[in-house]
Amino acid sequence: MKRTTVVLLALLTAAPVQARITIDQPHIASKEVGPLLREAHKMIAAKNYKAALVKVNEAEAVQATPDDAYVINQFRQAIAAASVDRTKPTCTTPTGLTNCNGLPAVKSQH
Repeated sequence: MKRTTVVLLALLTAAPVQARITIDQPHIASKEVGPLLREAHKMIAAKNYKAALVKVNEAEAVQATPDDAYVINQFRQAIAAASVDRTKPTCTTPTGLTNCNGLPAVKSQH
């Protein structure tokens, strides 16, 4: 184990700078946006997506940094993904086999 660690460490330190894997810096919301997003997070956890979106909109109105915009966008995506009703069929499918009421689509005779 010790030998593997030393070899791995040697390989990582010998790699050219361009080939090194970097980890993005964390995105930190400003003091104006942070409390609003904390409230939105609690609302998402409670599955109150409409109220969470209201808080995200409030946060967007006071955003001050590029990190604010990034974090707000992440919250919007989380709300959109969580609020999808997966029990209902979609209105459009590539094959057109279902319609909005969930019944089989009737193909036209044109």
